[in-house]
Amino acid sequence: MENPGAATEDLQECIHSGDPEVQDDPEVQDAQDGQAWFELWNVQQGLWLQHELDEGRAEANLPVWEHLHEAVDIAAMRRAVALLVDRHQALRLCFRDTPGGPRQRVLPVHDLEVPFVDLAGAADPEAELDRLVRAENATAFDDLGTPPVRVRIYRLASDHHCVYANLHHIVSDGTSMGILMRELLLCYRAFAAGEQPALAPLPTTFQAFLQGRRQWLSTAQSKSMETYWLDQLAAPLPRLRIGDYDAPAEDVVNETLEFGVEADLAKGLAALTKELHVTPHILLLSAFAVALRDISCDDDIIVCVPFSGRDTKELDGMVGGFVNPLSIRMTMSDSDAFDEVVRRARTASIGAYANSRYPFTRLLEKLDVEARPGRNPVFSTSFQFADFLPPARQTSQLDLCLFGKPAGDRLSLRLNYNSRRLAESEAKEVQSAFLAVLRQVTDDAAISLEALSEPLRQARRATRTTPGSRRRLGTLRASRPTAPNA
Repeated sequence: MENPGAATEDLQECIHSGDPEVQDDPEVQDAQDGQAWFELWNVQQGLWLQHELDEGRAEANLPVWEHLHEAVDIAAMRRAVALLVDRHQALRLCFRDTPGGPRQRVLPVHDLEVPFVDLAGAADPEAELDRLVRAENATAFDDLGTPPVRVRIYRLASDHHCVYANLHHIVSDGTSMGILMRELLLCYRAFAAGEQPALAPLPTTFQAFLQGRRQWLSTAQSKSMETYWLDQLAAPLPRLRIGDYDAPAEDVVNETLEFGVEADLAKGLAALTKELHVTPHILLLSAFAVALRDISCDDDIIVCVPFSGRDTKELDGMVGGFVNPLSIRMTMSDSDAFDEVVRRARTASIGAYANSRYPFTRLLEKLDVEARPGRNPVFSTSFQFADFLPPARQTSQLDLCLFGKPAGDRLSLRLNYNSRRLAESEAKEVQSAFLAVLRQVTDDAAISLEALSEPLRQARRATRTTPGSRRRLGTLRASRPTAPNA
C-alpha cells in the first residue's frame, strides 16, 4: 500500500518556510560535482517530514522479495542490480535539508553494495530467512543522505535462493517495486546466459519528470484542477467517527484482518457490476462507504483512493514515487438507494481521476483544514481494489485501509487498522458490516440505506464478543446526532 496518510500536519509551513531566494530557484548546483539539488514533489514532502519527525521508524519501507528455486550466479545478480541503479534515477536519489526546505539530487554514479548471506548451514534455513526478512522490513533508513535502497541475496540451498529488495517510499511506490523485481530478474537471466538484457530505453528521467510537473503548475489546466478540488473539499470536512478518534496520534500500531468473499457472493457481485455498468472497484468502494456511514453515523464520507500518478505512457516503466492520493467524497441519507450511491461513487471517481494530476500536498496548502498531529486532515480511511495486496502489516497513519484483489472465483481482502484507535473487535465490526452490505445488495441493488441499517446492525452485533461495558464502535442510528458532524 502507498502511505497517503504520512505526516501531513504542519506540511504547509515545513514545505514553504525558509529563504525565499532559495525557494524561487528550486534547482541549486552542488559546488563539488555540479549536480542539481531540486525540490521534492508531492507526497515526497510528507515522507521527508515523517522521516525528520520519526527517524528510526520503518513505516515508509517498501520491501519485496522473490524465491528462486535454482542455482544463482551471484556475480550476474550483482551486475543486474548495478545496471538498474544506473538505469533508474530514483535509485540514485539522495536528500538533504536546506534553508529553502528539503532538496534531492541524482548521484552521477552509485555503487550499491549487495550482500550475499548464506543460510544453507542453518538448522532451519527458511525460518532463519523469515527472521532476517522481518528484521530487514523493520529496519528504517535512518540516513536519506545516501540513496535509501537495500538489496540482499540469501542462499538457503544450492538450488534455493531469495532475492530481497527494500526501498524507502520517498524514492519508490508499489508499482515501482513490481517494475524493479521484474527488470532485475530479466537482467539477471540475460547476464547469467552471457547475453545483454533487452530493456527498452526509458523515454524520460525522474528529474525531467519533476521539472515538467513544476512547469505544469503554472498552466490553466492546473488552475482548473485546483478549482475542482477546492470545490470538492469545501469546508467543513467531515470527521470519520470510528474508534477512539482522540487517541494519541503519535503512537501507530497497525494490525490486519485477512478475509474473503466466497465464490457464490463474488459471482453475484460480478453480475451486479454489469447491471450497474461499473467496475468492481466502484461497487466495493460504494459498499465500504455505506458500511462506514452506518457505523459512524456520518452522512458525509471521504475515502482516500491512492492513484498511481502514472498519467502518461512515459512513466509506465519508471521506478519512482509518483502516487497521488485522491479524495472521493460522498454524501448519503437514509432515503438513498444503494444503486444511487454507486452512481455517485462513479461520478465522484470519474471527476477525481480526470483531475488526478494536481498534487495533494499542494492542495493541502489551500484547503481550510484543521491540522491534527499524526493525522491526515482530509481523510482517515482508504480503499483500493487492484491486482495485488500490499504487504501485510504495512504501516499507515490512517485509521482504516481496505484492500482487495481478485483471487480466482473469489475476492481476497485485507483490512489494515491502527490498533491504537480501534480494537480488533471493532475492526471485525467494520469487516462484518462491509460483508453484510455486499450480501444485501446482491439481492436488491435498489435497497434503501434505511432498510440496510437493521441487517448491518445485526451483522455487527454478531461479531461482538466483548462485555457490554466496553466501548463500542459507532453509535446506534437512533442516537444519530441531529447536527451534521456535531
